[in-house]
Amino acid sequence: MNSFGLSLPDYPWEAMAPYLAKASEHPGGAVNLSIGTPVDPTPAVIQDALRAAADSPGYPTVHGTVRLREAIAAWFERRRGVPGLDPKNVMPTVGSKELVAWLPLLLGLKPGDVVVRPKVAYPTYDIGATFAGVTSVATDHLDELDDATRARVRLIWVNSPGNPTGSVRDVESLKAIVAHARELGAVVASDECYAELGWGAWDAQRGGEPCPASWIRAFPAGPTRAFWPCTR
Repeated sequence: MNSFGLSLPDYPWEAMAPYLAKASEHPGGAVNLSIGTPVDPTPAVIQDALRAAADSPGYPTVHGTVRLREAIAAWFERRRGVPGLDPKNVMPTVGSKELVAWLPLLLGLKPGDVVVRPKVAYPTYDIGATFAGVTSVATDHLDELDDATRARVRLIWVNSPGNPTGSVRDVESLKAIVAHARELGAVVASDECYAELGWGAWDAQRGGEPCPASWIRAFPAGPTRAFWPCTR
């Protein structure tokens, strides 16, 4: 009998079900730190904005409204120190998880190509590679790869601050990744959905430095293609 569909692994949260059941037997129940589902009330400013925009007949545009893209570009400059972002180069999505899962396919990657993702990472990077039928390799340093594997790298995922480790890449580390990508002709995709959640020295709200943005103009001139998923 023929089988259909992709052969995908069980979602990690499903694998945790028996452990959750065991922890729930503890007096007072479990302290569940798995999925970061918001539990705080939705801020009134967001509720008000949704109500104000509720009467908006018509299909949404694929590229998003000009006003939305301009607001996103302004946020990059105001909160991430990234001036000069052209709103024409902003593509709003339902959430960055969707872009993460589909980007290898949208880039036209083919079997034999390699997608690099962080060693400890959210599972969607691997799922995206599976969708496209390409190879996913987990490493935090491209120098760890053998020459044959490095030559096949077409997409490099960066996640800083990282999920779930909270690790933050400094500017020199990001420069090294960009240099490798230019050498290989690969795309850099920087998943910065936790960009304002730095800890310790990277907590700008408590006197630390803002987490560096993987913005291409911060690096020496040269051709680089990059994507910045910014929110889930």
